[in-house]
Amino acid sequence: MQAEIVISAALVVLAIAFSAALVAVCIVVGSSFISITFALTDHRPQFPQMRRRKPTPSPEPREVPERSEPQREQERRDSELATDIMSNAAEGIIVYDRDLRCLVWNKFMEDLTGLPADQVLGKRAADFFPFLGDQPIDEILGRVLKGETVSLAETTYLVPGTERQGWISAAYRPQHDSTGAVSGVIGRMLDLTERKRAEQQMEYQVYHDALTGLANRRLFQEHLTLAIALAQRKRRPVAVLFLDLDHFKVINDSLGHTLGDTLLREIATRLKTSVREGDVVARVGGDEFTIVLQELEKKEDAAVMAQRVLRIVAEPIDVEGQRLYITTSIGITVYPDDGEDAETLLKNADNAMYRAKAVGRNTYEMSTQELSRSMQERLTLESGLHQAMERNEFEVYYQPQIDIRTMRIVGMEALLRWRHPDRGLMTPGTFLSVAEERGFIVLIGDWVLRTALNQARAFRDMGFHDFRVAVNLSARQFRELSLVESIESAIKQSRLDPSSLELEITESVAMENLDLTFKVLERLRRTGISIAIDDFGMGHSSLSYLKRFPIDCLKIDRNFVEDLPDRFEDAAIVRAVIELAQGLNLRVVAEGVETKPQLDFLKEHGCREVQGFYFGFPVPAPQFQETLVQSRAGFERSH
Repeated sequence: MQAEIVISAALVVLAIAFSAALVAVCIVVGSSFISITFALTDHRPQFPQMRRRKPTPSPEPREVPERSEPQREQERRDSELATDIMSNAAEGIIVYDRDLRCLVWNKFMEDLTGLPADQVLGKRAADFFPFLGDQPIDEILGRVLKGETVSLAETTYLVPGTERQGWISAAYRPQHDSTGAVSGVIGRMLDLTERKRAEQQMEYQVYHDALTGLANRRLFQEHLTLAIALAQRKRRPVAVLFLDLDHFKVINDSLGHTLGDTLLREIATRLKTSVREGDVVARVGGDEFTIVLQELEKKEDAAVMAQRVLRIVAEPIDVEGQRLYITTSIGITVYPDDGEDAETLLKNADNAMYRAKAVGRNTYEMSTQELSRSMQERLTLESGLHQAMERNEFEVYYQPQIDIRTMRIVGMEALLRWRHPDRGLMTPGTFLSVAEERGFIVLIGDWVLRTALNQARAFRDMGFHDFRVAVNLSARQFRELSLVESIESAIKQSRLDPSSLELEITESVAMENLDLTFKVLERLRRTGISIAIDDFGMGHSSLSYLKRFPIDCLKIDRNFVEDLPDRFEDAAIVRAVIELAQGLNLRVVAEGVETKPQLDFLKEHGCREVQGFYFGFPVPAPQFQETLVQSRAGFERSH
């Protein structure tokens, strides 16, 4: 009887193998064949390659008709065919008797579970394969013994005491004897583990950043939406932190993308360790990260977390033998104050982050309604900047630089102005940060340089010799690889001597990337151009680096000049800067001189050059020409 079950199961598998497209028909045919076999035969074929449980003697043996030799030969061939099919089937085949003891356990099942047949045959299913998914195997097989066919489309399995686990699909149906009574269970099993792993890997890639392993923007927004729903029920705030690494592009461009990627992975690791369990960290752009802070006690907790993140990110990072320093700017929004949906919170956090950039970086800013309005204004500025160059709305104004000893004009600083069609004349403070961040400043800066040089050449042709033109370089321009070539081209076009040009960079730009600063300044100095450090004293320069920079001039920031000579602290700083410059054989220019007491103090302490409203406001070129004429006439009268 048990052998007949083996033959029957094998024939079912053989039928399936012949035509996958006719699986259902094959099962019906196989089932019919099994029934016919039980009805017409009463023998126990031998299986030389199969391991099976020893048959239990029938309590009521009946007479078996004598078989002929051809019949026995056919039965032997049938037995060998069944064994071969079962052993080589590309699916698991299992047969249980009514006591749920295993009668058949083919090679596929051995490979799938790591359990050899001799450890399984004769044992109850629950002893070696107790669960499929969360369902006990006895419950599944018990339903089959009652006449039900049970199919499990996708479920997990775990072999107790081993590391074997995975995904399978399984189908169990009742086995009937010749009388139609259920005599056991036949099961089929397919291994879905590789397919499920591939699906899980694809799903992981859809929802995660390939470089850092963090959640990506899509998964982040889903988490944020769920966090908002939870916050609505619990009435507790949820915060979004939007981070953008400061000056990451400099590192990426100067040290290479491979090192940049390593840096991003380290930042991702630091962010994950800085937040609480349950908070979500995501990478949503090249050097942009976001964090969802859930179930906060109060919205001020978001600021505390932002301070923690700032400290952790700012710690030095050792990458490929180099010690790097990087900071981040953070924008913060809190539900429900700054938005009631994921998109609004993320947008406002992004806006707040840009404000953090604008106030100096390495800080955080909370989102406010006022910020939203300012960002709308910012978008309007961006749109206007796109068109300003095409419409020739930019102008260059000039402010004189005076030699205190002779009161002659020895230089002029070129200052950008934007004649906006609606807002009138705008100074750089209202639009320069937007131009810098969006990249417009490179084109604008090149235009200012060429305009100023051409104007200086025009003044020289009018007979005004021996004075410089000073032009400011932005941080973005200073990082441009083509900077030196662009400047050399502008000088050549203007037909001026390079010594007539002085380029001004701020102290903070000079200290941003020391290696880059040294290389660029050396190349510029070799052309004959003068270099000035602007706004000196407002940054964080090291004197040891300052003495190594190939520079010609220090410009004292107007913040130190405006309270001279009354404010003791400012007076002390100005005297120190003048003495420092003299010791390093550098020129000094004091900015923001507006009163005679300020001028007298600077002259008394050895400052040679000044500029400010006391001598003239920034004016367009025609008016500056009049100033030059008056200055020359006054000098000639005094001499």
